[in-house]
Amino acid sequence: MERRLLDWDQGLGRPRVLPLWKAVVVLCFLLRHNAVQEMAGELFGLSQPMVSRYGTLLRPVVCDCLRQLGFGIAPRGEPVLVDGFLAPCWDWKATEQLFSAKHRRTGHNIQVISDLHGRLREVGQPLPGARHDAHAYTASGAEAAVGRRPGPGDKGYQGSNLFTPYKKPLHRSLTEVEKDCNRAHPSIRSAVERCIGHLENWKILSENFRRPLDRFPEILETVTQLELLRTWTPS
Repeated sequence: MERRLLDWDQGLGRPRVLPLWKAVVVLCFLLRHNAVQEMAGELFGLSQPMVSRYGTLLRPVVCDCLRQLGFGIAPRGEPVLVDGFLAPCWDWKATEQLFSAKHRRTGHNIQVISDLHGRLREVGQPLPGARHDAHAYTASGAEAAVGRRPGPGDKGYQGSNLFTPYKKPLHRSLTEVEKDCNRAHPSIRSAVERCIGHLENWKILSENFRRPLDRFPEILETVTQLELLRTWTPS
């Protein structure tokens, strides 16, 4: 970031209120706690317009620098887990299909890919909350990211290339083997649910999104890269 923003701490012209490292802390604070900009300004000694300018300037730089580190999808052949969650937002009349009947609120359908240990691997592009998980899995790019890797999904992904629980046939009951498989299925998938829980600790994804909706994809990508960095462990 210092190489990308050479003029930040050079002492030329009007000096910055905060050094670069602390301005990044402000950005992470806004994403982690979904705090209003006035609160961040009070805590860090900035005006609200300055907090807004810092966020707009630094967010794409942070995202691009982290993307270049290469964190992401699991190695070829390693099993992955897939699930979705709703990132809530206000009901914008200019944007259609935000209301999710499943969750009874408006938001974006976010598809999450994790490994078997619950570590985040990838997040698909956000889609309107009315989209079903099976459709969102393909349309968000998650299916392309998973590729031919084996992985279980819940009943919402029936018809996709994921392994889903057995459905009861019309004219017979489930066999004992099928019942055992269905009982084991959620215990395996619990890892991706933990992953989603950690991702939702970035409150900007779990509380109402207050910023313009056209900024949400960029903010989601930034949060994804920050979470990949947070959970990265050297191999």
